Amino acid sequence: MTIRFTKLTPRRASALAIATTLARGTNSLRVAVLGSGIAGSTAARTLADRGAEVTVFEAGFGIGGRTSTRITRDEFRYQFDHGAQYIGSPKTEAFRNALDGWRSDGSAKEWTGRFRTARGLELEEDETKDRFVGYPAMHSICRNMLHHENIKVKLRSRANASPHEIEGWELAHDRTKEPLGTFDWLIVSDRNSAALHREDLTAANVEEFASKTRHIESVKSLAAMVVFEKPLGLGIDAVQFDGKDPKYGALGWAARDSSKPGRERKMDEKECWVLQSHPEAAMKILRDRTNLDEIREIAKDVLVNDFLNSIPFLIASGNEDIKIPPVVAAIGHRWSAAFPIPSEDFSQRDCQIMASKKFVACGDYFGKLPGRVEGAYLSGVSAANQLLFHEI
Repeated sequence: MTIRFTKLTPRRASALAIATTLARGTNSLRVAVLGSGIAGSTAARTLADRGAEVTVFEAGFGIGGRTSTRITRDEFRYQFDHGAQYIGSPKTEAFRNALDGWRSDGSAKEWTGRFRTARGLELEEDETKDRFVGYPAMHSICRNMLHHENIKVKLRSRANASPHEIEGWELAHDRTKEPLGTFDWLIVSDRNSAALHREDLTAANVEEFASKTRHIESVKSLAAMVVFEKPLGLGIDAVQFDGKDPKYGALGWAARDSSKPGRERKMDEKECWVLQSHPEAAMKILRDRTNLDEIREIAKDVLVNDFLNSIPFLIASGNEDIKIPPVVAAIGHRWSAAFPIPSEDFSQRDCQIMASKKFVACGDYFGKLPGRVEGAYLSGVSAANQLLFHEI
């Protein structure tokens, strides 16, 4: 079977899809979406707005993918944006309009603060640029998109897909094998669905897509989420590290999560920070290690320790006499496929469709903006529009 790549532009596909929808409606169209990140949520909402019945299957505890919000399951409910840190200035008109819409409906706000870049021995004030975040949490953008009468979301439901004799697809729960329904189309927005250690697409007969997806490499990334008993008082809200100065250790990024809109902890004044590794440091830490629990523990210990050791070099002028408050909580995390390295096979298109099998793939590894929220959004829109176009 040959994969079909259409050269339809997003604008033309959108116009044709809307015209088709208005002409005959899509109320009977049932679509399953694997993954609830920006790409999957965008595809789901685009289809739902045009009348399709969409069910989103998310393997995790919460929605959002790399824009998910980590919330501790204890009485303190600490929360962290441990993946995507912010949304930068839009590169396309389509995404600018989407971002304006998110800001208008209250699911996104601008993150203003004090940003620095550590270049070797120098700590430079970062250039002025736009930074936006989900409000009151990063996952709020996806949560808002999925809040629609035509969308159902099933959490903790990793779904395995297989072709159905009459319908397009039938899905079953990966662990319990419970039937999850039949659907006309399948959209896969999580490229981990094609991984050899998972069975999402083992019986789907889409190996032409899956085999290429498995060859996509990712920038290695570790994260740590840390809570201080009281505010640090550094006088900065985020620092980007270039990885060239050993005094900053494995750090690639450090952000005072509590400085973002909606993340303030006025009830107890504790301060939450997110620490992310530099790629080269992550590669060294991950080398020859496969045990996930061990990796998480090492990520926590290394990043928190390096951050504490870096604080004397990060203190803003006039704050030199600060006393570092105790750490009251810390969590480590490994991102396995969050930052895709651009691939020629996928950079030339915004999604991939196998129309004869009623299968579409989308995600931030497609298009000209890999690894960005904008790239994921554009891919999700394209996937929905291509699907509707082929329903003509």
